[in-house]
Amino acid sequence: MLQEIELGRSGLRAPVIGFGCAALLGRTGKRDSLRALGAAWDEGIRFFDTARSYGYGESEALLGAFLKDRRGQALVATKFGILPALQSGWKRMAKSAARSLISMVPSARSIVRKAAGTQFSPNQFTIPVLLQSIEESLRKLGTHYVDILFLHSAPSSVLEQQDLLGAMGKLVDQGKVRMAGLSGDPSVVETALERQTEPLHAMQFPCNVFDLSAAFSMVEKNTTGMLLAANHPFGGTARVQASRSILRRLSATPHIDPVLKEKLGTIDDQTLAEIVFDCILRDTGIHIVIPSMMRVDHVRANVRAATHSRFTSTEVQLIRDSLSAERNLRAVAH
Repeated sequence: MLQEIELGRSGLRAPVIGFGCAALLGRTGKRDSLRALGAAWDEGIRFFDTARSYGYGESEALLGAFLKDRRGQALVATKFGILPALQSGWKRMAKSAARSLISMVPSARSIVRKAAGTQFSPNQFTIPVLLQSIEESLRKLGTHYVDILFLHSAPSSVLEQQDLLGAMGKLVDQGKVRMAGLSGDPSVVETALERQTEPLHAMQFPCNVFDLSAAFSMVEKNTTGMLLAANHPFGGTARVQASRSILRRLSATPHIDPVLKEKLGTIDDQTLAEIVFDCILRDTGIHIVIPSMMRVDHVRANVRAATHSRFTSTEVQLIRDSLSAERNLRAVAH
């Protein structure tokens, strides 16, 4: 069973792995979404990360229904700042068709993702949007509070909007939000950490094994013990494939330690998950990793990886160095 940890100085506790809800009712239908949520709960996951825009505006409602009798045991984070378009009947049918297309032709994912991007209005960081979004989130989630409310993909200019930040602080004072935070690019998160921007006490950012430099930099700037959450840990299909290739080449290195060579003998889902979670969590200061995992076997592999890794700290550092060197070579080549 997953053990809970202190998430920085936030006062919140959860296991080191959370459940990213971006795919709920987006690229995954209701039945598979509920199956994945159930598997995550059974494995001990208690942190659920959603947003107003996820699932074309429907993810929060599904999560709320799932957590109806479990709310007191769960931590729920949501986001505002990206608005979903209203979904007519034909658009809902189109979503179902798109899921079927991807299941039959995985290479079509990028085309579908590009088309889906037109269904959202980003950079909506105003007080009216904030107040409307939090009320809509609370209604759909079926709760009177959320544990964390993140600014969603916020640009650095948001850090200058004192009126908006003040309004987020009032939501905390009112008890509708336990903690305010920022979810964005590493550069924006770093700026917020440097400034110790109030009332933001939780930071979420993309982090994968190809580039951990920003993560270490953020930890250095996190002098007040803010909650640090990493999302997109596998970096997408292309980076998963690239990671497997690099690890295979590392295992074939003539002077590699035989024990590590054996561990890297088969880069299956379990081994890759162990490496990803180790590289991001081991001695970095990041508190929680939030993958999107819609398959039950992926849920179980990720939980095992987060709790029972076979790799030592020395091996993890060697793997980090190998992946980083590969990234640098690719950057020079391009």
